[in-house]
Amino acid sequence: MPTRPTFKTIEVARIDPDPDQPRKEFKQKELDELAASLKANGQLQAIVVRYDKSTRRYMIVVGERRWRAAQRGGLATLNAQVFDVDDDRAFELQIAENVNRLDMSPMEEAAAYDVLHRRGWEISRIATAYGKTEPYVQWRIDLLNLNPDAKDLVEKGHLPINAAWHVCRLPADAQQRFLVKWARGDFKSPRDAEEFAKACKHVEAQGSFFSLDESQHTEEKREEVAAARRRVVTKIERLAAAGEILTELAGTDPAELAQVLVGADGGIVAYQERVGHLQAAAGKAVTALRKAAAIAAAVTIDIDPAALAEVASVGEGEPDMASTGDAVADDSGSDSDAPEEEAGERSDADFALASA
Repeated sequence: MPTRPTFKTIEVARIDPDPDQPRKEFKQKELDELAASLKANGQLQAIVVRYDKSTRRYMIVVGERRWRAAQRGGLATLNAQVFDVDDDRAFELQIAENVNRLDMSPMEEAAAYDVLHRRGWEISRIATAYGKTEPYVQWRIDLLNLNPDAKDLVEKGHLPINAAWHVCRLPADAQQRFLVKWARGDFKSPRDAEEFAKACKHVEAQGSFFSLDESQHTEEKREEVAAARRRVVTKIERLAAAGEILTELAGTDPAELAQVLVGADGGIVAYQERVGHLQAAAGKAVTALRKAAAIAAAVTIDIDPAALAEVASVGEGEPDMASTGDAVADDSGSDSDAPEEEAGERSDADFALASA
């Protein structure tokens, strides 16, 4: 690539989009807003193109969104930097333009990283080039293992990324079981959805060695389970009574608490810490019960063939709970083993061009 590009004003009609551009979807509302801005303020940033001698036309490397907006706004020309780059380098720069501006969908990003990986790029190289961590890049590529219905839900923003990553690790039949429950609204939160997907993986690994059907157990095993059930239920009932005490404490006037506890051994802070430990333990207990419920559901779920049709209808109406984002907080804290979403360190393809 030459160190200095050629700057030109090019007719919009002589510019073509790159069919291999990793970004496929462009939001119409955003294009309309950009078109209005171009008409009102002019073009503030040149697009990047390369010249095709065989067609005597220009192909977009960076800036397809601006080109589409220019068409919508009726602009006749665009300012452009003309670089001499091959197909591979053009693709790399197109990823750089979109990935850290949140313009690409997760599935588009996954496909783009996968193309580079299949071209011989190591995961570490991809991560360094685009300001990501290696687990993040691998996590995105893993999403390509989703079945078509799940991919579509991710693409539309109706299936949270963390849950989707856990689903992509499942075989096809288990993925469909998850989607049926998702379509029926069986999960109270995205965290519940994650736990169900993880439970399906656990059950798959256990195979025939894991069963909740007590009729299949020996009499000794059934007695053992019944005794353990009584112990756990008794503990939970005792916790319910403790919850009533905590509720009463929470409703006490803080000024009254200060007056009563200021002279107690250890002071107010000591009792605050003791209650805090209870809160942390309760959160862990909720997480354990959530996982238990997910395992039970993974073992016992039956698929109604009619429910499969519901999967395709997810997302037809208002956004569901996935619209709250990938990371959803609840009272138990996060214990997901999926990589966290991260902000990229680079945000402009022009930086990539300048550093090439």
